[in-house]
Amino acid sequence: MSKISTMKRNILSGAAICGVVVGVTLGGVSTASAAPAGYAGPFDGPCKGSLVRTIGLPDSVGQIQVWYDSSGSGTYCAKTYDNRSGQHRMEIRLRHWKWATSWNDTGLYDTYAGGIYVSEADTQCAYVSGWVEVNGTRYTRSETLVCETS
Repeated sequence: MSKISTMKRNILSGAAICGVVVGVTLGGVSTASAAPAGYAGPFDGPCKGSLVRTIGLPDSVGQIQVWYDSSGSGTYCAKTYDNRSGQHRMEIRLRHWKWATSWNDTGLYDTYAGGIYVSEADTQCAYVSGWVEVNGTRYTRSETLVCETS
């Protein structure tokens, strides 16, 4: 192989590697809708689909709301709402029943934590938990959601 052929091959290899690096880098800067299948959030705004479950927290301090969107492969979306005035620490956690990793949103909020969603849940179940902390007391609930079908 000539020096020119070797040099062309090295230049093309370098360009290909740079293209992959740029593609991976740009692919990592995305919105929730472009996130890898499975998890996304937290995001502001309404959850898509229909409200399928409301789970009250102890002492009526708040509630967990879960929506299900049957379009595509099925998606659960969840938020923890606070019924008390002022800011409180709260969390929403959602996990597809097949996966070990949970997706969550925890912080100090006026109204709600989340929304968090898990996709590829068509005819599958999900696990949801949430809590609101008021005056140092954490009010929490968790449930395995009844599987929705499209």
